[in-house]
Amino acid sequence: MGHHPLYLKEPTNGPWGQKIRQIATHGRDGVTREEELSYFINDREEDSKQNIIPALKAGKIVVMDRYIPSNMAYQGALGFDVKVIAEKNRHFPQPDITFFLDINPEEGLKRVEVRGGANVGYEKIGFLKEVYRIFNGPGFESLIRIDARQGIDAVSGKIWERVSSLLKERNL
Repeated sequence: MGHHPLYLKEPTNGPWGQKIRQIATHGRDGVTREEELSYFINDREEDSKQNIIPALKAGKIVVMDRYIPSNMAYQGALGFDVKVIAEKNRHFPQPDITFFLDINPEEGLKRVEVRGGANVGYEKIGFLKEVYRIFNGPGFESLIRIDARQGIDAVSGKIWERVSSLLKERNL
């Protein structure tokens, strides 16, 4: 394949992403959920203009770690209607394919602890249970769910199966 994918993650390392990382590291500390949601939208706006849209226009494949569905589930867990979040994200490039690496919150948190400790803003069990409930509810039907309890080779194999067939469909 002649295309070099562009790998991105959100939150970014830009100014808005840094504000989000502050929440992850130190907690919300007076930041309202409305402000927090605006940080995510502003961060995505910047990422879209600077990275995603130019890459797509250049014919590149963009691979994102977290994007609109994560925004919907995590901010939905703060009490927002996921439809409202989806609407606020409607003008951004929409993914062709989205994977949900499915693992229950308890198991996921165990992995986080192995990684080096949960962040205070987003990785608490009660909050993660609500995020997981939302990810399994209305508005998330298009996600391709992969059992993340399997080994990394099995998970990556299943992802590549879907991605390679999409690339073939598009003659990429």
